[in-house]
Amino acid sequence: MRSIIVKNKTVNKKMKVLINKKTKHIHSTDWSFPWIDYCNQIGIEYDVADLFQENTIEILEKYDCLLWHFGQYNFIDMLEARSILYVAKQMGLKVFPDFNESWHFDDKVAEMYLLQSIGAPIPKSNVFYDWDTFETWLGKKENKFPIVGKLRTGSGSHNVKLLKTNHALTRYAKRMLGKGFNPAPNLLYKTSSNIRSSHDWATFIAKAKRIPEFIRVLFEANKFPKERGYIYLQEFIPNDGYDMKVVVVGDKLSGLIRPIRSHDFRASGGGEVFFDKKYFTNDIIKSAFKITDSLGMQCIGYDYVINNKSQQPIIVEMSYGFSHNAILKSGGYFDRDYIWHDEPLNVPLEIIKKL
Repeated sequence: MRSIIVKNKTVNKKMKVLINKKTKHIHSTDWSFPWIDYCNQIGIEYDVADLFQENTIEILEKYDCLLWHFGQYNFIDMLEARSILYVAKQMGLKVFPDFNESWHFDDKVAEMYLLQSIGAPIPKSNVFYDWDTFETWLGKKENKFPIVGKLRTGSGSHNVKLLKTNHALTRYAKRMLGKGFNPAPNLLYKTSSNIRSSHDWATFIAKAKRIPEFIRVLFEANKFPKERGYIYLQEFIPNDGYDMKVVVVGDKLSGLIRPIRSHDFRASGGGEVFFDKKYFTNDIIKSAFKITDSLGMQCIGYDYVINNKSQQPIIVEMSYGFSHNAILKSGGYFDRDYIWHDEPLNVPLEIIKKL
């Protein structure tokens, strides 16, 4: 409910929610499903619409709140979703994701600049936009191999390369300043990754059933232009073979642990996860809450790795969107006093409750 003043009287006005949802081929992890379920359970007035249809502004004028879980591998979403969310906010609607969560979404270079600006714990990172600057840096011999090369876009460890020699680094840099790379996920890589991370027949069957969904994602991703014109490099953080997805929404924090793939250095997207509270140290919890507060975000997920030499938790990426189903399986959350609560954290529901 929200209150408005009419002739010195307070009148309660029911919030009317708009949930943006594609008309077809919606991804199984889309947050619109729990949003719709919650509205039905609580009795919140809502409608579902595809805002890429006609009369977008006329549609928005009827609502008080807009919820939109847009994804990085949908070309039209990445082209215009943020613009429509910004316009909706200017029109007076409450929106999620808001500006602070969405402007840097699926842009690892933007994330680097943002996290550097507040002194967040991230790997040593460099971005170059011309060969001369890169060559000057290379000549200083300050770089230590291996080095991680990343495209701005992508998730699930796609578009991430481990460069082990000066020759490999130079070749990668020339490619990035030349013809570039296709940012779409690789079907062969995804298939082999799923096979390696399937430890039983049931898991394999469950993943196999999602192949048509991945093919649709791949079709959409191939609409994006090649990534080129920059070189983004990140220090490799020595670790003990896992990374952590750490999620903050409001005053709650949860997450999971992802072992690296076999014969690989990457963990994200492998499909193998587990949860153990002992991994979530006070240092990690304090770091995640502090950064989220500093950046003024309602909801964010960080990819942490633990430097096995210094034991310092390091953020390698962040994103407002992640698998809420995986976080639910963690079975609970920490509060700001480092106290664990045995109550599954349903992130989309936390968002709609706050709005």
